[in-house]
Amino acid sequence: MRRAWILSGLFPALAACLGVPRTPPAPPPRLAEDPPTGPWFTLATSHEGRAIRAATFGHGPRRVLFVGGIHGDEREGARAAQALPEAFLAVPGAAERATLTVIEDLNPDGMARGRRTNARGVDLNRNFPATSFRAGRNGPAPLSEPEALALYELILGWQPELVLVAHSWRAAQFVNFDGPAEAEARRFAELTGFELRPSSALAPTPGSLGSWAEERGQKLITLEYRRGSDPEAAWEATRVGLLALVLGEEEERGEKEEEEEEDGRTAETRRARSFAEIDSDRFRSIQIDSDRFRSIQIDSDRFRTP
Repeated sequence: MRRAWILSGLFPALAACLGVPRTPPAPPPRLAEDPPTGPWFTLATSHEGRAIRAATFGHGPRRVLFVGGIHGDEREGARAAQALPEAFLAVPGAAERATLTVIEDLNPDGMARGRRTNARGVDLNRNFPATSFRAGRNGPAPLSEPEALALYELILGWQPELVLVAHSWRAAQFVNFDGPAEAEARRFAELTGFELRPSSALAPTPGSLGSWAEERGQKLITLEYRRGSDPEAAWEATRVGLLALVLGEEEERGEKEEEEEEDGRTAETRRARSFAEIDSDRFRSIQIDSDRFRSIQIDSDRFRTP
């Protein structure tokens, strides 16, 4: 299984060397088995042969993927990628509720250089097969880069319910979402104080992971840490929010609210029935008073003289 992950990253590089045109591959079938659990393993290799490491924790039905970074000059999410697994496993029962896969860093070549793009100068977050893809600095074709291809194949093969990706933004920190993930984004914003910005409110990102996720209905949350913030402080600021998303707290919250609404409707029905019964009793009392009134009328008739 691990060999298959590594080879998936080598084929695009060989094709590029041979000048073979790159077209988006057909969606692969669902993985017959999950990624290896526990220790870090090599998901794929970068253009320069660096390992793209990943690890899977837990065995619950909810599947969540966390990507620690895509742009090499945005390292604010690095500490979260390291600390999230331990924090997740420390929650009682978490391993039975969810399965968490973490990609430490999708762009090790860019990270080594301290620059946004990969070794070939391609912005990996513009190399996905969205209909908005534009060739050029985004790559000659969608998924031309082994790093983007590795993430694409993992998402299609493993089919996570939610994808979380760490980025950073100059002079701001916020969360945005693609696909049907508004409830999750709102919950994260509530727990962390991050501003909520819909992707539609941002500048267009042709060929981005988010654009592709939106088109296929994949829930995706983008965390924009403040650029230059300390990775440890960034992790602590988002720790509670990330754990809530991994464990699906927003779904449980929604179910609880539905139950409370149903209980409220039941209670209201009971109150209505109670008031109806009370009003019925009062109505009967009025009828009795009416009978008494008729009795008075009879007495009045007796008082009259012939």
